[in-house]
Amino acid sequence: MHSSLLEVLVDPISKGPLRVRADEYSQDGGILQGKLSGEDGRSYAITDGIPRLLVAPDANVQQVGASFGFKWAQRASYESPGLSGRVREWLVERYGFGTVEAMRRFFGGRRCVLDAGCGSGFTSSLWMNDAWRRDGSAEWIGVDLSAAIDIARERLGSFPGTHFVQADICQLPFRDAAFDTIYAEGVLHHTPSTERALRALLQVLGPGGELLFYVYRLKGPVREFTDDYLRGIIARLDPEEAWAALRPLTRLGQALAELKVEVEVPEDIPYLGITAGRYDIQRLIYWHFAKLFWGEGLSFEESHHVNFDWYHPVYAHRHTEDEIRRWCEDGGLTVTHLDAQESGYTIRAVKR
Repeated sequence: MHSSLLEVLVDPISKGPLRVRADEYSQDGGILQGKLSGEDGRSYAITDGIPRLLVAPDANVQQVGASFGFKWAQRASYESPGLSGRVREWLVERYGFGTVEAMRRFFGGRRCVLDAGCGSGFTSSLWMNDAWRRDGSAEWIGVDLSAAIDIARERLGSFPGTHFVQADICQLPFRDAAFDTIYAEGVLHHTPSTERALRALLQVLGPGGELLFYVYRLKGPVREFTDDYLRGIIARLDPEEAWAALRPLTRLGQALAELKVEVEVPEDIPYLGITAGRYDIQRLIYWHFAKLFWGEGLSFEESHHVNFDWYHPVYAHRHTEDEIRRWCEDGGLTVTHLDAQESGYTIRAVKR
């Protein structure tokens, strides 16, 4: 942990200042081991250079943390060049940057970026490189609930201006208006309340700052029922058990995709959320009946990773465009970009 990070940290409960005690330093002067103390007698550990500012999460929040800690530790299931390239293209498309270079220039030109729910740092790694700080001054702070924060430090810690904090985004340990940019890719819906998590981010975003985020879209009634039913079963399992239990579901997705069969839906079925048209049978079932993900050109484990990500976290809220626009308006945000896809909504908005 470096002094520039300490400048924006506060006690996540009182929002008061923190005192630091260093027990071990790294070669570049950062604090490897130590303690942060608040005004009310609370203290938080610094281990392996990461401040650990979690505050007594309840059982459901712990479950989400364990789920994502396990998921991001399965590195062979998401780090291949092929999958990384596909996700990079999807990010650039959804956020409206046009090219990865434009995305890199955007973040590099900011003052202080918060990657809220950074996980293992995977999505930021898709645009970050040694030249990402275009003007030499941008700071990037990754915060995550789970143990994946240690993988993020391993992945991105060598880049200049990067810092790492373990904390809950609904109870952030940062001073008000500390950031001019916040990036929350597929995170807010994995909290007890998507709206409350959004408001927590707005508290630490300065006026004129930009918020970039992605949340799941509400699906048709049969798919919603199936998702909730399966999540009710899978979320009760330990991550390792859930990973194994979902394998037959991924295999069914694979078997359906390999059929290469299309079906014609002759008319709109509005009460099921299905529009007329020609569908691959796997995609018809995937979008409207059950998430049996299978990605053409991906390995079994890569596709399986996506299904685990969907079904194991106890929180995975889905929303409508109207809901999201209302939250942005109520939070003092002006939406500048909205990408709507069947999977979800990607937003860029500026704080008024």
